[in-house]
Amino acid sequence: MVEATRTVRIPLIIPADRRDDLHQTRPKYQHCQNRTVEYCWPTTPKQSDNLITDKGDAEAALYDQLREETNGLHANLVQKAIKDATSAVGAAKSNWESGDRVSKPDFDDTDDPSWSMTYDKRAATYHRHKVSLATVNGRLEARYVLPRKLDGTPYARYVLDRRWSFSTSKLVYDGDRFWLHAVMKRHYTASKAVDESGSDTHSGDCTRVLGVDLNVDGYSAVTSAGGFHGNADYLNHRRKQFESLRAELQQTGTRSAHRRMKQRKGNEWRWFDQYAHDVANGIVADAVQVGATHVVFERLTHIRQRISNLPKFQQWFFRRVQEYAEYKLEEYGIEYRQVNPRNTSRACSRTDCDCVSAANRKEKTFRCTECGYEVNADYNAAKNVGFALLDDLSDGTDVPASHTRSPGRARSQLALMSGTLTPAGSFASREWESTDKPTASALGG
Repeated sequence: MVEATRTVRIPLIIPADRRDDLHQTRPKYQHCQNRTVEYCWPTTPKQSDNLITDKGDAEAALYDQLREETNGLHANLVQKAIKDATSAVGAAKSNWESGDRVSKPDFDDTDDPSWSMTYDKRAATYHRHKVSLATVNGRLEARYVLPRKLDGTPYARYVLDRRWSFSTSKLVYDGDRFWLHAVMKRHYTASKAVDESGSDTHSGDCTRVLGVDLNVDGYSAVTSAGGFHGNADYLNHRRKQFESLRAELQQTGTRSAHRRMKQRKGNEWRWFDQYAHDVANGIVADAVQVGATHVVFERLTHIRQRISNLPKFQQWFFRRVQEYAEYKLEEYGIEYRQVNPRNTSRACSRTDCDCVSAANRKEKTFRCTECGYEVNADYNAAKNVGFALLDDLSDGTDVPASHTRSPGRARSQLALMSGTLTPAGSFASREWESTDKPTASALGG
């Protein structure tokens, strides 16, 4: 049995006299995040090991202090804030160990009116038509804004279906209104991934990696299991449409145009946010389908060097997809990882070929100049991203104890279109058959 999750974005009706309660809760939550960073990040760290990334250690040291400093902020909100901070410090530590320049995480969002807080089932009570949320001034009830026609909507398919239950979710304020990003969960029997002989290859002592390549054109995300998710070209088209409309309204300069521009900004933010959710959901679905234990992305500090199409926007989008994928994967017990993306687009992903050359890739086609291997370029990159993590795991030092075999070594696999590639000591020499044709339709196409 595995768990399936879906995120349903539900607009909330917050009583007018209680909206400030949520806005007053957010700074205390943010205080816990930043205080945790201060604890985890010494004034002048000399090496990455000086950073504290263990949530349990931080919670043991800070929990009582933070509860006192925030005048009794709900216990579980304090715990979630601590987890946010240790995760951010952990990402910085990984970047440092990869040779990147890093800076101390800062949860100051004074320039951004939007924010979010994580609510588990102890800080929130979820119902089918409303939610009760803990705040600094006691609990408040927020009703859902329901669609006029329920049939076929995500709300009807997941929230009203009793087979699905609420899990840890996020309260999001987009600068204009409040939303519940409700994470719905249910159990089902997973389809088993098989090897080329047709037998099941996955067991509790196996580490199975799903690689993910994020893109600024073509498909937004491609996985090593052959998942092609989103439509980056359409995403950029919508962004340009929004920018053009904002420019027109700015030139008009009237109060009515200003109000409309503010309204459009909220609509724009919600559209991009939902798009990021959809892409993340596709990645998570692939991970569950193949029984992945780890999902790995390219580290963003390196990706920016490859982006030419409005880096700030693409960085925001890539970061948002990874953030959403991370917390969605957590519901399944699947680990989220990042690796250095060096040469993932240039290297041949055949395990018996060591060719690395810029000439291998031409737009969306990868054709190795040495062995002749030809495949979709983004799929090739996704495989290489997965292999990069398997390299890190190959000596057994970074493999969770739950995935180690009795001889002390993990059995590692890379999830592919046609099954899994299982290295035996070193990577297997035979490449599996694959295709350069996408297996999933684009979103928004």
